Amino acid sequence: MAGIKTTGQLRQFLADALIGIKNGHLDTQEAAQITKMAAQINESVYSEIKTARVRKELGDVSVVPMGALELGDPATPKAPVAK
Repeated sequence: MAGIKTTGQLRQFLADALIGIKNGHLDTQEAAQITKMAAQINESVYSEIKTARVRKELGDVSVVPMGALELGDPATPKAPVAK
């Protein structure tokens, strides 16, 4: 898989990892690391969903696409990005 862009692709990747363990192509330590990283991604998605829900409950009708939620205070100047 070239890149994981959706939750469905993440689930498919994890299912493929399970099959890799079963077939002996992936060791359990590698699988454990994949699982930990996937859990972090899921937590991030869950946080965005919770934030959207709270904003809606507070009457904010603006829509922030998944993955575009800004971190920190929008009024704080952003640090330059190293290239």
